[in-house]
Formats: sequence, C-alpha cells, structure tokens
Amino acid sequence: MDEIILIGIDGGASKVLVHKVDILINPMRFVALKPFIEVTYNSSDSYNPKFKPIALARQIKEHKAGTVKQTKTEAPQEKAFIESFTKAIRTILGENVTQDILIGIGLPGLKTKNGRGISAMANGPRMPKFLNNLEKALKKEGYTTLEPIHAIGSDADYCGLGERWGDEGGMRDVSSAYYFGVGTGIADAMLLDKENVPFDACKSWIAKSWEMMADDDYSYENLLSARGIQTRYGEKIGMSQEELDLAEIYPWQIYEQALLGEEEAVEVVQATAQALSELFYHRIQTLALGAPETKFQDANRTLDQEHEHLGKVFERMVVGQRLGDIWEFKKFTPLLLDPVNEKLGRMIHSSKLPAEIKAKYLTKTNRLRDDLIIHSELRHAPALGAAVDAYLQWIEQ
Repeated sequence: MDEIILIGIDGGASKVLVHKVDILINPMRFVALKPFIEVTYNSSDSYNPKFKPIALARQIKEHKAGTVKQTKTEAPQEKAFIESFTKAIRTILGENVTQDILIGIGLPGLKTKNGRGISAMANGPRMPKFLNNLEKALKKEGYTTLEPIHAIGSDADYCGLGERWGDEGGMRDVSSAYYFGVGTGIADAMLLDKENVPFDACKSWIAKSWEMMADDDYSYENLLSARGIQTRYGEKIGMSQEELDLAEIYPWQIYEQALLGEEEAVEVVQATAQALSELFYHRIQTLALGAPETKFQDANRTLDQEHEHLGKVFERMVVGQRLGDIWEFKKFTPLLLDPVNEKLGRMIHSSKLPAEIKAKYLTKTNRLRDDLIIHSELRHAPALGAAVDAYLQWIEQ
C-alpha cells in the first residue's frame, strides 16, 4: 500500500465526501481511514443557489441521443462541483505527494457512454467532461502522479462493493446477500454466487426499489427513503420540507417522536416497517420463484419470471445508511426491527414458497432467523466501494 494512495469519493446532491482507504491482506479487505472530509458545493464561490436543472425529459432525450451540450448555467455549477472535489482531495492528500494516486468516484445521474461524465442529473448540472476537468484541476494543484480515473460509478453498486470488500462489510463471508441503503433516496445492491451483481445487469427480472409502487398512492421510495419519511411526516403535521429541515426534524427525530407516542409519527414509522417487510419479501420471492405481480411507476415496465438464479436464497439482508442506524438503535427496536422480523417471518411462513426455501429463512418454530437482517457497519459504504473499484481496475490493467 505504501507505493500508492487510494481514495474513495462519494459525490452527493449537495456535498462530496472523501477519505483514504487502506488495503489489508490475508484475506484482502479494505478499510476507510479517518478523517472523512466533507465539502458542500455551496461553499464554492461558483455555486449558484438559484440554479435550476433543465427539464428532465430533455436531459433524457439528449442522453439517449448522445448530444449533450452543457448550457451556460450548467458550466459554473459544474465548476462548483470541481472546486469542492478538489478542495476535499487536497485536504486529504496534503502536499508533496510522490506515490501513485488512485481515485474512485461515485456520483448520481446517468453517465456518458465512456463513463467519464454525467449526461443527466435530476437535481444538478450535466457534466459530460467531469473527469477530464477534475483531472486537470488536480494536476494544476501539483498532483502529477494521479492515475487516470477510469469511470464514474453508481453509488448503489458501490454500496455493494463496499459491503463485500470492506473489513466490516455486511456481505463478507456469504455467497448471496441483498443490500438496501437509505439516504436521501434509496439504493439496492446484490451479491449472488459470491459476485457483486449490478441491478442494471438484471433489470429484466428484478427492479430497483425506486421503480416500484408499494400501493396505488406511494412508491417504496416515498415510504422508505429519508426524504420520503420526512415528507409524509410533514404532511401529517402541516410542515413543509424546508420547515422540517430548518427545525432539524429528520427520520431519527421522527422515530424519537414515535417513541413518545405521537400519533402522526407512529403512523409514519408503522408504514415504514410494513413497506420494508413487503419489499424484503418481494426480493426473496423474486430470487426463489420469479417476481410476483408488481406495480411500477412506469406502467409499461414488466419483469420476466425466468432467470438464471431461480431457486436460490439470500443468506443475508443488509440495511444500510440512515435506516441502518435506526435499525441498530436498541430503543427503536419495537418500531422497526421487531415488526419487520415479525411481519416478514409471517409472510414467508404463509407463502407458497417451497418448504426447502422457507427453511433457509425461518427457524424450526417458523420465526424469521435472527441473523437474516443486519445493519451495515459501513456508514460510508459508497465511498469505500468507489475506492475498491478503482483499485481492482488498476490491478487489472
């Protein structure tokens, strides 16, 4: 490890998180090193707080056609991203670096064909030459030993890589696992036959959580994401998103209110537990038998029943990021862990799953295995996974 410096970066909608990563051997695993540096985009003088992305329909159309041309308002907003990334990396690296620098980066949005830019982003600027511009900025800072950054990755896929290869990863030591991460949005990742399998590679037979409707009114993202939990609570108590943010009322605070018996908070957390149970059952059935009837936000979306992994089970299910913190906290156990385990166990027991499949999930008394669902120990799994990807790509080349 002394001959290289490995860095993982998670670029979010409002800030970038950067940390160094150490590599351990026998067996190989990766460890995120402190400090974790966060820099908000609005700390850059180039940042425009009134920036509005162009219509998403136009973004998608130009992305598909490969005709993305950055607008005059997008260019300075990208500069704010570049300046924030550079500031965070400079803080981590310091000066006079002689080792090779390997950087892995995850960012939301649709990527360009070469994987080195962003050609569509719901809440941000399109940045079709992002890695080119970042590399130029870093070399201008004097980091001449920077290795080419091979591509921008998906934060969901990087969560899976982090959980598989991280020293405390929830996907270590098992052959198959499902990861469900909850930040502002939600992220899915899978491990099958000891290999990370991107959802995009399996989209014919399994869907990402954000695509699916839990009922006629709410998607799973509405019910399970941090922003969704916050929004539904705000609707019940008559507070806007901005008011909740100013009052610092987030999912953790909503669960605290539910503990105190506040009716509105209790209703929200009960719906969250129900939705998580149903989503986990959907995953279990999809892997074992093929997807059940599924309602999508896109009415034309369908799933194939047949796939190469039919008949298999998830040895482990990992709840990560903000919902993982709530899952772990003992005082919240009656509000999330207990009801999800009880509901999911009951759904599996009463289902038409084959007995040999049920036996892998349930105890002899038909309760859900206590060790099936765990919380993630990796609060910053996407950044760790980005570093893992950069290192594995570097080794390959």
